[in-house]
Amino acid sequence: MVGQRAVVRDGWRDTDCWTTGAVRPEQQFDYWCAFVNEAYLSWSIQRTRCDGFPAFIREGRFDGCRLTNLTSALPRIKGTRGKAEISRDDDALYNLLYIAEGTQHLVIDDREIRLGQGQFVLWDTARPMIFVTGDRLRQITLSIPHDRLNRVLAGAGDYVGKPVHATTGLARLFADHLVSLESHFGDLPRGEAPRILDATIDLLSSTLETSLPGEQIDRDFTRLREIQTYIERNLDDPELSLAAIAAHHGMTVRHLHRLFDAADATAANWILDSRLERCRRDLAAQDQAGTSITAIAFRWGLADSSTFSRAFKRRFGVSPRSFRASCRE
Repeated sequence: MVGQRAVVRDGWRDTDCWTTGAVRPEQQFDYWCAFVNEAYLSWSIQRTRCDGFPAFIREGRFDGCRLTNLTSALPRIKGTRGKAEISRDDDALYNLLYIAEGTQHLVIDDREIRLGQGQFVLWDTARPMIFVTGDRLRQITLSIPHDRLNRVLAGAGDYVGKPVHATTGLARLFADHLVSLESHFGDLPRGEAPRILDATIDLLSSTLETSLPGEQIDRDFTRLREIQTYIERNLDDPELSLAAIAAHHGMTVRHLHRLFDAADATAANWILDSRLERCRRDLAAQDQAGTSITAIAFRWGLADSSTFSRAFKRRFGVSPRSFRASCRE
């Protein structure tokens, strides 16, 4: 995009709201296409002749996650994400697409999916996909990095392309939460952002697990989830080791590694990332302002402060001290 455009900023309070009304009618469709490519990674969108393309766009980003509200006034707008488009992007994201109004037609893994108002589906930027907009479309999308969703939802990729009706139960609760979160994304306290995102992702995980009861998830993934839950409950134990985890679950360390390999992770990295996530959450929390960085690291099983600082910066791109200071701004 050039000229007047929606500038996406990496900040909890920096959501941007933009409409195609900000540019001349003959430019509106091109600007909308450019925003789709910025918000949802690379797409090839079929040119459409139109006198104008009124649309509303709002997006916010924080800590690798994205939340986007987008409309399309015209039907039959077709976008394709194939191998060429996928190869242009470094990010790998799962996207929870919720249809707030209108309809949309998708093709995922060569399977056609027709979504109506009140339905949502998970799609993966690493897989080919086609979209065709329906009448009066308004969609809300929560984008989550692969590694982050895989930590809480074993076999997350198995849920891709399986529509859910958000009319009752947990699915309705999640949809209401998503709509509310999108509406207030920029108004929430920055220091609470990690906890809010963690809670949202946990709720999504539970929703997918309970809303697709007919889907038989592989036993290995069920076993992996049990192990991950055990690890989460024992992250504060500095003696937590792969051998101890394997022994507790009656398996070999080699089998433990195989389970994590199936989820595109290593056991050691998953434990470290989980500990770093807990530290990041506590560093951002107002009620932990009086607790030293060293004490927080030690609390979550990271006894060496220098090793912790290097790992934290490698994981989040900023030192623990700088991250804590940014949460107080």
